[in-house]
Amino acid sequence: MNEITLLAFGKINLSLDIVGLREDGYHLMDMVMQSVSLADRVTIRRSDQISVTADSGISANECNTAFKAAKAFFEETDISGGCEITVEKQIPSEAGMGGGSADAAAVLIGLDQMYGTDLETEKLIEMGLKVGADVPFCLVGGTALVQGIGERVTPCAPMPDCHILLVKPPFGISTGAAFHHFDEVGVKCHPDNPALLRAMEAGSLSAMSGFMANVLEESAASDDIEAIREAISAAGAEAALMTGSGSVVFGLFSDKARASAAKEVLSRFGSTFLARPVSSGTEILTVE
Repeated sequence: MNEITLLAFGKINLSLDIVGLREDGYHLMDMVMQSVSLADRVTIRRSDQISVTADSGISANECNTAFKAAKAFFEETDISGGCEITVEKQIPSEAGMGGGSADAAAVLIGLDQMYGTDLETEKLIEMGLKVGADVPFCLVGGTALVQGIGERVTPCAPMPDCHILLVKPPFGISTGAAFHHFDEVGVKCHPDNPALLRAMEAGSLSAMSGFMANVLEESAASDDIEAIREAISAAGAEAALMTGSGSVVFGLFSDKARASAAKEVLSRFGSTFLARPVSSGTEILTVE
């Protein structure tokens, strides 16, 4: 195998809670996460050295998550060589959708396939956690409860099928800044994730809406984010929330026509995308 191409699916947070702070400064999380069909396309080719080519102005140097993932793979497996990685971006950056983490997960899975290392998921998660906190989830994908600093990923019953409207305003939000702000102001109420999971098992989007919450959105108290969320709800979404540390706000719709109409209306806030829930974090497209 000399070349492999994968889809790297983005994610949304159906719930995000911060439940503690470790001595090393890492936040302890309790989140319900869902893979969505909006995806980057990642192509990996055998080469002597690691290199990354990416569009949309994404850094392609050693700071790139795809580069870090490849470096971790070759170091951990003690395989000599490298790879050329091409990333075609569709997932917006500084959006809370885990685009960089999805790319890293695709690289780890692709290299595992290419070199026939047959690594256990736990080993891939161990590698991925060195790259980013969302990489473990992106390796597993689907619907999952994510805890710890991101390393504990427990698959859950899939969320109800629906149409997901994603709205990306023209500004991004720094993950570090969002967590720093949370540390300063905190929140009064925390999500009830067990209740959310029960609503999902019951297949009810409307019931889910009562338990979906993101403490980073609450602590940020951004007028722009709140305006988008209110507009999505007014357009007929059964639930709406900011994902991750932002700035994407999403809405869940049971009706495709209503979701499509909302996409046009919400375009005044920025870029809009329609997606569906998917059951994995990556998908292999071609192998040569």
